[in-house]
Amino acid sequence: MSIQAKFFQLVKERIDPHLSFVDELAELLELSNDSAYRRIRGETSLTFEELAKLSRHFGVSLDALMDSDSNELIFHFQPLNEEDFNFFHYLQYIESNVRTIAEAKDKEVIYIANEIPLFHLMHVPEVAAFKLFFWQKTILDFSGFRNEKFKLNKIITKVNDLSRSLRDLYCEIPSTEIYHSETIDTTLKQIEYYFEAGYFEDKSESIILLDRVSELVAHIKLQAEMGYKFKKSQHGIVPEHLSYEKENNFTVYHNDVLHTDNTILVRLEDRYLTFLTSNGISSLSTQNERFYKKSYAAINVLKRRATLISGTSEKERNRVFDNYFTKIDKMKGRLKAML
Repeated sequence: MSIQAKFFQLVKERIDPHLSFVDELAELLELSNDSAYRRIRGETSLTFEELAKLSRHFGVSLDALMDSDSNELIFHFQPLNEEDFNFFHYLQYIESNVRTIAEAKDKEVIYIANEIPLFHLMHVPEVAAFKLFFWQKTILDFSGFRNEKFKLNKIITKVNDLSRSLRDLYCEIPSTEIYHSETIDTTLKQIEYYFEAGYFEDKSESIILLDRVSELVAHIKLQAEMGYKFKKSQHGIVPEHLSYEKENNFTVYHNDVLHTDNTILVRLEDRYLTFLTSNGISSLSTQNERFYKKSYAAINVLKRRATLISGTSEKERNRVFDNYFTKIDKMKGRLKAML
């Protein structure tokens, strides 16, 4: 298959099957349908400008067209800023990717969790709001947040709605997550830092926030115990009826020596994606199959040295999560003593 034919195959996968591929191509490139057909058939080569335009519009990485034996990779970098790609746009970008994964028939996700995965944060709005605030104020240094302090229950409706959508979509996707003993430490240290720096509008809310972190950890533990993901209920109720696809869709490992940035590997039928984090939050991604498979092999080595803590592994699961709860309780004790 020629490179151009392979590229069009990837583009076609991203177009709604109810739409005309030729019409979409002709409209985007401002060509006649006949000219679009000639490019699809390979009779006319795409110009570099046309290739770049299609790649940006349909999210097809040119990396997917490179020689699989090449040591050079193309990564897509999605930085955040206050003007044209703010945090709401960032969440929309993630939601679009997660929706594509959820809608695929054959999929697999592996998440190496250096800190609590974003999708789990969405089960507890107070924790999600704190993390989003922290990233914008302290990591990204957005000017609109420089004089702001964090306050619980300050709801932004459109962000809240998008967060729920992200949560629900992720619950539908089979995933394997690998945690370590410090997976919750980043969040705890961020809360402690805001307490000491005076960035809580009301310092006593730090204790409420730690209670919510404890609720979140308890929900992750319950999902690991059941072996599938589900929306957090007010009283920790497990849903009685599941679709076949959701049974056994959540596998969790624990590895004491895992210290790395968040890494997500995604297989969608015959496509391979790898997502990395830059500066804790900005996203790097590649569709290079060789890079995916090398990363996948490394993770399999890691899994062999890890402990399964989902399903029937009650003793190991309790040990891991009891350690998390102990850390939260110790942090609460320190902050209460300083109030």
